[in-house]
Amino acid sequence: MPIKTILLHMANDDAHAGRMAVAAALAKRFSAHIHALYIATPVSMPAGATGRAASYGFMAEATAIAHENAERIEQEVRQALNGLSYDWTVEEGDHVDLLAGRASYADLVVVAQSAAVRAGERVSLHNIPDRLPLETATPVLVLPPSQPATAAIGRHVLVAWKNSRESARAVRAAMPFLEAAESVTVLTVEPPGHHSDEAAALGDWLHRHGIAARPQAVIASGGEVGDMILSCCADQGADLLVMGSYGHSRLRELVLGGATRTVLEGLSVPALMTH
Repeated sequence: MPIKTILLHMANDDAHAGRMAVAAALAKRFSAHIHALYIATPVSMPAGATGRAASYGFMAEATAIAHENAERIEQEVRQALNGLSYDWTVEEGDHVDLLAGRASYADLVVVAQSAAVRAGERVSLHNIPDRLPLETATPVLVLPPSQPATAAIGRHVLVAWKNSRESARAVRAAMPFLEAAESVTVLTVEPPGHHSDEAAALGDWLHRHGIAARPQAVIASGGEVGDMILSCCADQGADLLVMGSYGHSRLRELVLGGATRTVLEGLSVPALMTH
């Protein structure tokens, strides 16, 4: 399916400009409309803010500040998205719930990993990259904390492949990127002494869609699968990782697969994820 509507997560945080720049570049590439959803509720709180009263006080103050900054950030959006089709909405509430609700009417959601949360500097109230792919059928593009605003996305794509529903959905969601990529690598992680033709089978399927993909297999000899995926991204010079998101979110209890969690914690390139 072509990318014609992009849901952009906006908030009163230091990374919003990077997300905006990436969304603008993608909208130009795919001739897409951007729905910029600004959520005034803070996504995190200081680790030292303990107790119900302290938490409520921080949340109320931070939400008020976010509303005060909404007009300034909307001006940034107008400048960054000048000439593009877009709309702007301000809401309060749980970030994942609001994004998931809007994602049904989008082809791609753009969010970002938080450097502060990843470094343990703050207590996260909304693990957006962790939770969102599990809450929506729409593919989620997770940007790393230090994503350069001008960096290209999707020239060199690494597909972390296993024959599963999650991986298959991720590859299909990534087709607009794969069709335009300069290089595509299909990575499989094999147990010692085992060899499969899974990467070759996916390569054949992609070839029939006009996409030349190179298979690569690594042996999981006691290493963490997520670390191997990240290492291969660096070795291949990938600027986009495509992978399924494994886990479940039930009754607000988030349980992620080991590789998914490791990749999100160490993310250094944009990752297109689906569940």
